[in-house]
Amino acid sequence: MIIGGITLPEQYTPLDCTKPRAMRATVVMGTYGGVAIFDWGSILAGKEIKLTWRVMTVALFEALDVLYLAGDVVVWDSAIGGKVYHVKITAFDGSLLFDRNNEYMLNVAMTLVILDEVVA
Repeated sequence: MIIGGITLPEQYTPLDCTKPRAMRATVVMGTYGGVAIFDWGSILAGKEIKLTWRVMTVALFEALDVLYLAGDVVVWDSAIGGKVYHVKITAFDGSLLFDRNNEYMLNVAMTLVILDEVVA
């Protein structure tokens, strides 16, 4: 998996990842005499992807944090079916493990919002 040009070492593949798939865009509105249903079909843009890690190094966390704090659109190579997306990192946090060297972050979570799929 690659996020914003940072290749995650195999041992730091996320423990959990939302499946990147289109969502149905539907709204149901009650009316005076019944119901109106608006359906725009399946849309990938706007899908939130939650990535979680039980542990990662502080160095890797800080490298990913630079991307998050910059607020730029980044490329996410999901390593899921060869799909690559333009995403925004909208949330990123974890807990510092107070060990002897302060080398690890625990319970790291990142939220990506898919903007579009990169088509080759």
